[in-house]
Amino acid sequence: MPDPFISSLPNEIVRFLENPGGHSLIVRGNAGTGKTTFVLQVAEEFKDRQRAHYLSTRVSDSSLLRQFPWLAERLITREETGTRRRSGFGRLKGVGSGDLVVPRKEMTVSIGRTMPDLENLYDLVEKGGERVLVIIDSIDALADRYELQCRELMIALQRDLVEGQGANLIFVLESNDHMLDYLGDGVVECSRVEHERRLVREMDLMKLRGVEVQQPIYLFTLKGGKFRCFGARWDRGCGMSKEFVRPEDPSGRLSYGIIDLDEMTGGLSPGAVTLIELGAGLPPAVSGLLERSLVSSFAKAGRGVLWVPLRKESGAGARGLLQNSISDQEMDKAVRVIEPASQMDLSSGRYVMGVEGSMVSDDLKWKNIAYALDGSSQPFLSLMGFDSLESIYGGEVMEGLVDHLAAVKRNGGSFVGLTSPTSRSTPRLADLATVHLKVERIGGTVVLYGSKPFTECFALTVEERPRGGCVSLTPLV
Repeated sequence: MPDPFISSLPNEIVRFLENPGGHSLIVRGNAGTGKTTFVLQVAEEFKDRQRAHYLSTRVSDSSLLRQFPWLAERLITREETGTRRRSGFGRLKGVGSGDLVVPRKEMTVSIGRTMPDLENLYDLVEKGGERVLVIIDSIDALADRYELQCRELMIALQRDLVEGQGANLIFVLESNDHMLDYLGDGVVECSRVEHERRLVREMDLMKLRGVEVQQPIYLFTLKGGKFRCFGARWDRGCGMSKEFVRPEDPSGRLSYGIIDLDEMTGGLSPGAVTLIELGAGLPPAVSGLLERSLVSSFAKAGRGVLWVPLRKESGAGARGLLQNSISDQEMDKAVRVIEPASQMDLSSGRYVMGVEGSMVSDDLKWKNIAYALDGSSQPFLSLMGFDSLESIYGGEVMEGLVDHLAAVKRNGGSFVGLTSPTSRSTPRLADLATVHLKVERIGGTVVLYGSKPFTECFALTVEERPRGGCVSLTPLV
């Protein structure tokens, strides 16, 4: 059985459908929210685990097969079975049984009418053998086709196929009506919501009987016509133990060390100021990955890096963040970690640059930096974590950085500032920045987007990449 953590589906959905016995799942949401793409992803991932079948009442078979050719053997067609005929819905078990809670007089279909979709559906489930997963997209349209009430049809199918045959049944509802939620063992809702004037897709796990819901809301994307959600285990398989392979610089610019970020922004412009604003509740590894990628990319090219790590990291702690990413020789040659001289000890490496810690304008004079990085080449990267910088020099540190910023621009270097929610310098730095990126957490998903220039939201995940850092950005389309 595949590991559910590498599934494109929410982990809770996978466990729900794999639990013993039959289960019904209602997937509801307004038009265009991704319900069909989601259930097709379920069918694709479960086609070899359970006998998955898909009944479409809205999209033609030919259209579905063009986009999802693997459905050819899983699509429930409207052709009649021929040998095991039924006279109509009135003879299906859930309607014909005397103890059904729905009174017969409520049925609007006449006895004797053929219903090939339902006949084929019942035949497929009753064949026995392996477990069956059936998707009806949509149950509203199927009920309308046979002039039935949606509630009546769902009750009959729940009793016959889920409770009677132990099948898994997924009902897609066209509307976002909550009144039918009680009929399903599970309910999920797909929606499009606004975040900072950007639309993102959300899946809300409203109910999953028998499953502990650890993450009730997932963000997801439909990129490439495929459903993919992003969960709390965004950093699974981080790959930080592997050597960093530097990506190529974008034309006329410098690389962030993250290929997707280079493509999103065009890379670092020489002489530009970039602000990466980190939101509340982010895992510490997020900032660590960003710092690691930036420092490693410049150091691997032999370019100098002046670095004030976030979270008041010591020189030794900064070296640990880059362990296996760059060699000791590359670190000593190209990286200088700022640390107050009063906090240094005899074990501090050559890569630690001691400063007095009283006047930032004096400590970060360009001639001092150029001297410290004499063995490396330009353009330099000035990477500043402002929580550490403000703890050393105070909350008004931006006033003292004016000369440093001017020197970076004059020498064609790159200044990247990382701020946290408590940083007092964020507004001033945002005014000066030519690029302003924001990294936040929505539910269990880490997202990155551009405030300046304006970009859509991207889900930030950790995946093995042949070049650059192991950070991937996927647009939430």
